[in-house]
Amino acid sequence: MTEHAISRRNFLAGAGVAAATLGAFGLSGCASPKKQSEKASSSTAASTTAGSGMGDDGSGANPWLGEKPQIADSDVTQTIDADVVIVGLGAAGCPAARAAAEAGAKVVALEASSKLNSVATDMAIIGGKTMATWGRGDGFMDKKTVVNMHMEEGSHHSSQEIISRWFDESGAALDWFIEADPSLYVAKETFEDIPEANRANFLFPYMYPLPAHYDYTKEDLPCYPTSVGFSDLAGMMQKNLQVAIDKGADIHYDTKGVALIQDEEGTVTGVYAQEVGSSSYLKINAKSVVITTGDYLENNDMMSFFQPECDENGIQRLSLDMDKNGAYTNVGDGHKMLAWAGAEIEQWHAPMIHHMGGGAGSDGRGVIGNNGFLWLNKNGKRFMNEDVPGQQLENQVERQPDRFAWQFFDGAWPQELEYFPANHGCACFYREDGAVPDWYSNGQKINIRTPSDIQAAVDDGRCIKADTLDELLSKLDIDADEAKKSIERYNELAKAGEDTDFFKSSQRLFALQTPPFYAAKCGVALTLGNEGGAVSDGDCHVYAEDGTLIKGVYVAGAPQGGRFNVQYPISMKGLSLSMCMTFGKIAGENAAKQA
Repeated sequence: MTEHAISRRNFLAGAGVAAATLGAFGLSGCASPKKQSEKASSSTAASTTAGSGMGDDGSGANPWLGEKPQIADSDVTQTIDADVVIVGLGAAGCPAARAAAEAGAKVVALEASSKLNSVATDMAIIGGKTMATWGRGDGFMDKKTVVNMHMEEGSHHSSQEIISRWFDESGAALDWFIEADPSLYVAKETFEDIPEANRANFLFPYMYPLPAHYDYTKEDLPCYPTSVGFSDLAGMMQKNLQVAIDKGADIHYDTKGVALIQDEEGTVTGVYAQEVGSSSYLKINAKSVVITTGDYLENNDMMSFFQPECDENGIQRLSLDMDKNGAYTNVGDGHKMLAWAGAEIEQWHAPMIHHMGGGAGSDGRGVIGNNGFLWLNKNGKRFMNEDVPGQQLENQVERQPDRFAWQFFDGAWPQELEYFPANHGCACFYREDGAVPDWYSNGQKINIRTPSDIQAAVDDGRCIKADTLDELLSKLDIDADEAKKSIERYNELAKAGEDTDFFKSSQRLFALQTPPFYAAKCGVALTLGNEGGAVSDGDCHVYAEDGTLIKGVYVAGAPQGGRFNVQYPISMKGLSLSMCMTFGKIAGENAAKQA
């Protein structure tokens, strides 16, 4: 455990609170992903609160923050005047730039990478004209149910104001977002045979129509039918950015924000920026600045401070965004800029670690999804109700000896899939070989399995197959005697039709008895992002620790606090991306009118 992890844990314990442990990527830790980032090293052992105030040693130091750059006029080689500066062109920054430009603002946008960033494909959307295409428009979901579920999944550390505003406005925001591309094809259902001319650029609903055996209103942990997927989200983001460009927006790639500029009263009046590889600075004077810089996944000090469990549990990180020199850009620059300006950084952050099942391939799909078949740990013991979503599966796997488990299924899997929940990462559609078109997006394929999918996993060693249970157990890193007892007990429960041990839904309680038999190893999954940021409100304002408003600066996307806390919720697929888009639009509009 790192020094930061120890000191933060000690601080939280002293404060009387317990430390807690969270797209289409969702790769399992068994899938040969990117090498895990090196753990942070630091000479500072002092812990602090998650804000920018005093640490528990009284030093006032934040071990992850460092000193604010001191930039003199002589260091500046170019000065630009703007109305609104957008810092970061990702899922929040692109709509922010468009919204500000459409409101009449002179926009300058900065992006540390060599291009705009798009690392996901799905959005959870409530209501609106587009969702009404599938009978999921305004009034389809109950606000109290959805908002309360989100608050519960975040242990009530999230901002209900922010979650409520997302519920109210995400539908209209999606309608606005896709207006940027009139050529977008809107599918009539999830697996529509899209016309060939539109297969490179379409929008589709998830789980429409819903599987016959899935009723989310009767699930303990439902996945709401609220989500849509893009076949080319990066293209749609580019179209939104192009709207801003056509209205005069000035775009600077390979240029990162370095520090906010403030007047004597603390109002933000611009930003210093720096081109990759340059020793000089760009000064941008502005009426408003919008911080949309992404997360801090590749900042080791911030990871060790805010998410020590990721290091402790061996969680690998999936990062894709780099500058022209190959350096990662998701390093918390926006969080630092906000903290240096006096913003309070919220305490409880949420790693996005939703398990997709054992033996995931390069496409991120687990062998048989994260389906709730029988799961046993290395001691051969059953340890949970397996009928839970991917984040909850991850939480349980992290508790097991050596942090892995085995997921078992048998030759009856083709008939059993239709009874599994229609949630993120779960295989609930069986298709014969050749029945899945190549042009399907990864999001469409994620809930489908074919015989060739399983055979491919067996062929490349991601899944173990045997004709008998004894033979299968002999091939696994497991206490075979105990595992056999657990399987016998599980089969007894399945035949009785009631799981009196862990209370799994009887409709997913399948005996392990039909050869051949399979097992996929389930290690810890990857973290796709770490959610947590500056304390803010539904208007994307930023606040200091004393509750005062920091004027002139707005926040959206990963640096916006109040969205996700403790763990990433799985009740709605693509929720983070949807909030990025929705609050990016809100931040851009408010920055333009200084509201």
